[in-house]
Amino acid sequence: MTSPPTPIGVSARLPVDAPGNALRRHPVRLLGTSWPWRSLVYLASTPVVAGIWLFTSWPALALAGLPLGHIERRRLRWVDRRPIPDPHVPGTSDGFGGWVRLRLSERATWTELLYGVLLVPLSLFSFAVLSVALLVPAAMIVTGTALFVILALGVDPDAVTAVSDLPTATVNENPIAQLGSVILGVILLVAGLYLVTIAAEGQRYLSRLLISEPSTQLTERLVDVTRSRARIRSAFDEERRRIERDLHDGAQQRLTSLIMTLGIMRYQLHRGNEIEPLLEQASADAQRAVDELREIVHGIYPSALREHGLTEALNELASRSEHGGLTTHIQLTIPADLDSDIEVGLYFAISELVTNVTKHSEATTMTLNVAPTLQKTLLVIVEDNGNGGASPERGTGLIGVVDRIETLGGSVHLYSPAGGPTRVSLEVPCAS
Repeated sequence: MTSPPTPIGVSARLPVDAPGNALRRHPVRLLGTSWPWRSLVYLASTPVVAGIWLFTSWPALALAGLPLGHIERRRLRWVDRRPIPDPHVPGTSDGFGGWVRLRLSERATWTELLYGVLLVPLSLFSFAVLSVALLVPAAMIVTGTALFVILALGVDPDAVTAVSDLPTATVNENPIAQLGSVILGVILLVAGLYLVTIAAEGQRYLSRLLISEPSTQLTERLVDVTRSRARIRSAFDEERRRIERDLHDGAQQRLTSLIMTLGIMRYQLHRGNEIEPLLEQASADAQRAVDELREIVHGIYPSALREHGLTEALNELASRSEHGGLTTHIQLTIPADLDSDIEVGLYFAISELVTNVTKHSEATTMTLNVAPTLQKTLLVIVEDNGNGGASPERGTGLIGVVDRIETLGGSVHLYSPAGGPTRVSLEVPCAS
């Protein structure tokens, strides 16, 4: 049984862990999930918690928010599946006075008190939302159903209700109107559940902001982004030094040799000596200098990518890998309107992966597949039959690949058990 690919860096798809996420991901299937009902319980219990806190905790004054924060962190789990850490530091051994001084010095104590003050109007808002969104439609459904059944059985509504005293008596005595009222009530009830979900998401966000530490997920992502920026800056400096080194050790040496050969040719020509061998040497030096300059330019921005697009550039990349003895199977379905930034980022990321295969994996075959997905992303899979064990910590260039792909808003997944095979998947958003 194989293990799923391991995500490297930050994945572009976050789990459904809150009502807002569920509403954005599955708006049509929302009522088939537990989130509307979790939201309903969360909002319905808000007035109860607010009332109890208001009438029991006020003697604690500035510390009144502490028990509320403890309760709300537990209640928040109904609508938030992420960890909800306690923002308070552990108590001291200085007795009750030291504990009070510690709590009064904490920012969380005051934000919890602020949350308690805001919870009172929030409870009124929750009650209003539940009344408008659920009680009114429910009353329409119950009343309409009851009147429809009475009329369908041929019972006189005046005998069991006082509808004849109402200005809408004619409508109330119409079974078709009652059926329409029931249908309208169902529609409003469904819309009300969406409204309840939105209201619960807003209160959840405010609660997490005031009674808990910042999201560990966001904190980790910020740390990853900071490290990624440092690696990109370091990679840029390293690339600049590599270009300088290649120019100095390669093309510059060839051009210097060419200049010296031309000087010797001028000297020999003035003395009337044969210069044919020198012409051949000068031509060879010039050709080698051109080839090395072309290779350097190709490393900066491949001409095939600039002139013919990503498909042709990847075909050329696969062709070069086959010349190195690696059997390559390639299948490309690339949108014609792909953004140039995505083309460049993908090319160099794939190029780095192919280099890893040829230099480190001892593979004999490699497969490259590029195709769009139904989620409007472009999926790239590079797989080889090498010895496996690839890891970003081993310095095989995978960290650079992650940085490039995450810059494009995508994600990288790696599956590389010891002994192989190795499969790396890249997924980036695209317009098509």
